[in-house]
Amino acid sequence: MSESVSDAVLNILAKHTELDRDKVTPDTPLQLSGVDSLMMVEIIFDLEEHFDISIPDEMLGMQNQKLETAADVVLLVEELIQKQQTA
Repeated sequence: MSESVSDAVLNILAKHTELDRDKVTPDTPLQLSGVDSLMMVEIIFDLEEHFDISIPDEMLGMQNQKLETAADVVLLVEELIQKQQTA
């Protein structure tokens, strides 16, 4: 069985934050996990490569209220995958 979008995103976040994977859940706040703007750019690059998607530049900023938790990142990736499939 292939890895779910959620699992893949959480694995990428765990890799960059160096947290144990079992400690990274959808409710994990990004800023409290040590994700800063440079790390977020690296995470975005990994997500784009892994899912073959393009994440808009306005999503890169940590000030963006849409990306507060790991679940927010999962939703964004799922939305972009869906848009790509319907395009």
